[in-house]
Amino acid sequence: MFDWLKKVTKEVKDLNISVNSYQKDTVIQSLPTIAYVNRAKKALEQGNLAEAENILKKALDISQQDPLVYRYLGKINEKQGKFSQAVDYYTKSAKINPQDKEVWLRLGMSQLNSKLIEESITSFEKANKVSPMNTDVYTGWGMALMRLKKYKLARDKFLTAVKINKYNYTAILLSAVMEVRLCDYESAEMKLAFLTKVAPNESSTYEYANLKLLKANYKEAEMYATKSININPQMLPSYFILGEIYSITHNLEKTEKTFRIALSNDLENSTLHYEWGKAYLRFYDDDKAQEQFELALQMEPDFIEAKAGLALTQAYKQNFAILDGLKEKYGENLYIQEALGLEKYHNGQYEDAAEMFKKVIRTDDKQTYNYLNLAKTYSKLNDKVKTREYFDKFTLHNPQYLKGLVEYSKWLIEISDFADAQRKLRKAEKLDNKNTEILNMMFYCSYKLVKDNICEYNVKEAISIADRIKPFEAFKYPTEYNELKVILENLQKEK
Repeated sequence: MFDWLKKVTKEVKDLNISVNSYQKDTVIQSLPTIAYVNRAKKALEQGNLAEAENILKKALDISQQDPLVYRYLGKINEKQGKFSQAVDYYTKSAKINPQDKEVWLRLGMSQLNSKLIEESITSFEKANKVSPMNTDVYTGWGMALMRLKKYKLARDKFLTAVKINKYNYTAILLSAVMEVRLCDYESAEMKLAFLTKVAPNESSTYEYANLKLLKANYKEAEMYATKSININPQMLPSYFILGEIYSITHNLEKTEKTFRIALSNDLENSTLHYEWGKAYLRFYDDDKAQEQFELALQMEPDFIEAKAGLALTQAYKQNFAILDGLKEKYGENLYIQEALGLEKYHNGQYEDAAEMFKKVIRTDDKQTYNYLNLAKTYSKLNDKVKTREYFDKFTLHNPQYLKGLVEYSKWLIEISDFADAQRKLRKAEKLDNKNTEILNMMFYCSYKLVKDNICEYNVKEAISIADRIKPFEAFKYPTEYNELKVILENLQKEK
């Protein structure tokens, strides 16, 4: 009797141990984990991410095979910007339940934010199989292709996203951005004009400003960039657009003011200083450009574009040390190409120099300083036609740049075209009427022209130019001046 009771008691005890063991090891514990997930969801809705995460980790103690636990852990980490951890959790969730349409989308977006671009494309493809024609999936898919610079494919995905949901303004905006990249400005214009009317925000107004800038519509580009900043003063790229507009249109005061406002809004970074340096290059102020590029490199030592800008400013000072370390690997950079042109010019390789300067202009016709470089190069090649052509192009694009007019005038004097030189010098004088170099050249041209056409008025005009040079010791042509004085006296005696 007692032996029988002992045996039954032992079997019940063993059964309890087995049940406990089963509860610990089983892979199907849906009911308890669902309760934890529901509690975590409530905490998430209230914004208590830490509490939600703790609840879900407790759920893992019950079962490590519930896909919802991993999905919500992924969601929490994604919200916190911990994208690599989010990828791990979403991946585990997707392995357990590969039919979850939500998890593949979130996995793809987290991979995208973790720069796992190829992997994100795979996730979006799987999301599309599980849930075909989902506007968010196609938007994310397009973003991944955009990162790979597959702009045409990306645009197609964004357009599909818009077909699925015409109110997907993000997809409309991104499709317009792709069309800008593909130089389909007309289609981009329609989309961006629509967005800035129905859903204006800092991004759509910025992109519209960028399109207007590309189309050289500077007035409207300025308007939309300003709108973007008014919506969000932290929209740094819009400051860059304004800086570019003002520097292209040669407004130094507004250019510097724009970048200083960005600094005052705590937007200082390496890119800001790089863009500021680019703006100074458009004013042909190599020293200030160099300062900005150096500041950019202090903040980001491996900033290749800033290194290229610095290499260019040094090349104009005939220092090619920085260029030597960049030209092999970064030969497609416009500043490197311009610097290479200067190096070849310095070495007497004028034909090669001309080709480099032309290459820069073909790539970006706003790099107008290269017209002056080309004029100087063809002057060395004794090609008068091309020299004049490129001087004319430079002064057309840069009518307020004194150095260009002076260089042009010097060359015209060299080839004895004193009449045209005088015309250029008069324009230069309006920019700086006390510049002794300009006044000296004006006198010399007038002297030469007077000798060909002597009359009292012309002689007096030439003499008056010399009399304006202060101090008079800066005057370079006293012999010619005295000669004109004698001519004037003789003309007056003849009256």
